[in-house]
Amino acid sequence: MLKSHFNLQQDDEKELEETQDHKKDEEIELMAEELEHEQLEEDAAKEIIPSYPERILKRSEISIRLSLLGKTAEGDGYTYLKAACTGMGLTDITAVKSFQHLQFLDVSNNNLNLASLQAITELPYLVLIHADKNQLYSAALRTMKYMQVVIMNNNNLTSVWDVYQPELSTLEVGYNKIKNIRFEGNMPEIKCLDFRYNFIEDISNLNFPNLDSLYLAGNKIQSLIGIERLVNLRILHLRNNPIKLLYGFEEGMKKLQYINLRNCKVATLKQIKKLRVLETLTTLVIKGCPFMGGTGEEDAEVGSEEEDPELRVEVLAALQRLKRLNKGVVSPEEREEAKELMKQWLEEGENDEEELQEEQHDEDSNAD
Repeated sequence: MLKSHFNLQQDDEKELEETQDHKKDEEIELMAEELEHEQLEEDAAKEIIPSYPERILKRSEISIRLSLLGKTAEGDGYTYLKAACTGMGLTDITAVKSFQHLQFLDVSNNNLNLASLQAITELPYLVLIHADKNQLYSAALRTMKYMQVVIMNNNNLTSVWDVYQPELSTLEVGYNKIKNIRFEGNMPEIKCLDFRYNFIEDISNLNFPNLDSLYLAGNKIQSLIGIERLVNLRILHLRNNPIKLLYGFEEGMKKLQYINLRNCKVATLKQIKKLRVLETLTTLVIKGCPFMGGTGEEDAEVGSEEEDPELRVEVLAALQRLKRLNKGVVSPEEREEAKELMKQWLEEGENDEEELQEEQHDEDSNAD
């Protein structure tokens, strides 16, 4: 599970918001039910939807799965704050309503749909819901005051448009069937988005000014135009996407420290030089890219973990602030070799600006 940010607020600060959220809940829930029904019908036309025997969670079963003793949200006593009811074949978890002090709930690897999962919205202090490997076609839970982390990997989600939690900080929806990262409502507290292994092609509409970490490995992204709006981004994970060109990065991205482009299609040093604008970039992963001798394919066999030392030095000469390249720490010897190579480039009259302008013209022509 990814690192997340928890911040419980005082009850009296958001009474007005609760009223507005309640109205929005009704609209979103109706839309979600329609979406899930439409998705079920669509899937039914393509394949047989599995049916599962009814399995109702009992209070006694929850009681023996409680953990994490801590103070109640009101601070007037101690109770168990976490429950893990995983791998039980559950179709009904209404019994969780009896455990009003729960803040963390894991119901992964069950047979829950959105309607049955809505029971958790009656837990007033719930901060995190973990619902991997269920039968979810929508993630549109009713609004919860403190909900900050939603994890729904390996389901049947096709959209996150109807997801709205005002305090949401982390959303993990990897290994689904999502094509777009778009939300109807504004959620300014989002710090981490994980959409690994979906069907996303376009990220040009991303607009999350407070986003810290973005995980998009295993999608169909070709262009990074639009990434420049994520001015507070620190971690960018793009492994196994058909990305050839590295346009989109700008000087305004002053916090970006880590970029993973493993098994992408980057083939030239000219593209890697586009990352020079990132003043804080210290870790770059480009192993498996054509430039490093790879194929740009996730399933390609890798015979040896040895890398061409000359190629490493070229990258380090182009990006002299790097401390780690392909997960390996940059050695003092490599650093010295990179400095010498950079001097050689300067002596030979390297002119990055003219080079990049010429390359952009060529690549624009190829794109047409």
